[in-house]
Amino acid sequence: MMRCTMGLLLGLSCSQLLAAEPSQTGKNITLQADKIARQTQRLELQKARDAAAGNAAREQRILATSQAAGWEHLETQKARQQFAERHQREAPYLQEAKDAAAKTRKMDAPKMKIIKHKQHQP
Repeated sequence: MMRCTMGLLLGLSCSQLLAAEPSQTGKNITLQADKIARQTQRLELQKARDAAAGNAAREQRILATSQAAGWEHLETQKARQQFAERHQREAPYLQEAKDAAAKTRKMDAPKMKIIKHKQHQP
C-alpha cells in the first residue's frame, strides 16, 4: 500500500512540477500527499473495523456452539460417575478372583462317608 501511495505521489509531483510555479508546486504536492495519506488511513481504519466486527461475529458463533454442547459435557460426567460406581461394585469380586488365582492349587481329599453293605444270608 505504501508503494502505491509513493508511486502516486511521484506521479503527481512530476506532472505538477512541469505545469506549476516552484512555490506552488511544493504546496500542492504536500496537500496531495496529505490527502492521499488521510484517505489511506481511513481505508485502513475501515478495514480494521470490518475485521474486528468479523472476529466478534466468529467469537459469538463459536460461543453459541460451545454452549449448545453443554449437554455433552453433562452426559460425559454422568458416564464417568457410572463407570466409577460400577468399578467400586466390581472391585471386591475382582480382588477375590485375583486372590483365588494366586493360591496354589491343591485338591482336598474327598470327604465322603464309606457305606458298608450288609450281606444277605440265604
